Amino acid sequence: MNNVGEIIVIDSIKCRQFNVQELMYVLKANAPIFWSWGACDFKADNVQNATFFRMTVSGHHHKGHVYIALNAFDLYDVYLTTNRGTIKQRTPEMGLYFDQLVDWIDEKVERIAEYED
Repeated sequence: MNNVGEIIVIDSIKCRQFNVQELMYVLKANAPIFWSWGACDFKADNVQNATFFRMTVSGHHHKGHVYIALNAFDLYDVYLTTNRGTIKQRTPEMGLYFDQLVDWIDEKVERIAEYED
């Protein structure tokens, strides 16, 4: 369940509660990168103790939703879906450390290597 090509089922994501404000601080640490994704429509089931976070993005490589959840290993699972919920990409099974989140999302949503030259 919740594999590439399937419709995301939020209730089946095995995740822990986390503070969305802290997650936003990590995501916005490099504000130009974060806002280059066209991020908007932020949603969580609870701000202080959320079990998932979703935002809509409109980047060069991906347009749709980005779901973020904290798994049992204290690592983040990220799902990139279409606007209708079909999973296009997801993080490796173990997840990402907080300091890998922005780079991984940017690589999948917006990063263009030619801009770095």
